[in-house]
Amino acid sequence: MLDTIWSFLAANPLLVLAVCFMVYKQWQAKQPWPDFGGTIVSLKSVDEWHDTLSKADAAGKVVVVDAYATWCPPCKAAAPVYAKMSEEYTAESCVFTKFNTDEVGGMRSLLEISAMPTFKVFKAKAEVGCQRGWDESQVRALIEQHGAKKVVQRGKAD
Repeated sequence: MLDTIWSFLAANPLLVLAVCFMVYKQWQAKQPWPDFGGTIVSLKSVDEWHDTLSKADAAGKVVVVDAYATWCPPCKAAAPVYAKMSEEYTAESCVFTKFNTDEVGGMRSLLEISAMPTFKVFKAKAEVGCQRGWDESQVRALIEQHGAKKVVQRGKAD
C-alpha cells in the first residue's frame, strides 16, 4: 500500500506541489490579518466601496485602495508600510482603503484585480492610477501626483 502511494507521489511531483500550495493557501486565508494601525477603511462590500468613493468625491479627495490576500507574502510586506503611509497624508486630501480579495470577491471583479497586491488610485470616482505589486515609491508617486498632501510637520510641508 505504501509503495503504491510513494510511486504515485514520485511520479506526480507537480500535482503534489499544487495540492500542497492549495492547502497552504486555504489555511493562510483563514489566518487573521494583523491590524497594523493607520487610518485605513477596511472595505467589506461593494456597497461600502461605492459609499466611500462617493463621499471622497464630494470632498474632493483622492482614494487609494489596496487589494490584498492573506496568503500573499508581498501583501504582508506592504501592509505595515501602507498603514504608516496612511498617517503621512492629510485626511482632507486622501482616503486609504483596503479589501481582502478572498473575502470581497465582488470588489476583485469590479476593480479588475488580477494580481496581489494591487494599489489603485481614484479621483472624482474614476481610476487614475494603478500599481501591481508592492513598490512604495510608485504608490507614493501615484497618490501625490493626483493631489494627496503630506501632513505638515515641524512647521514644514513635505
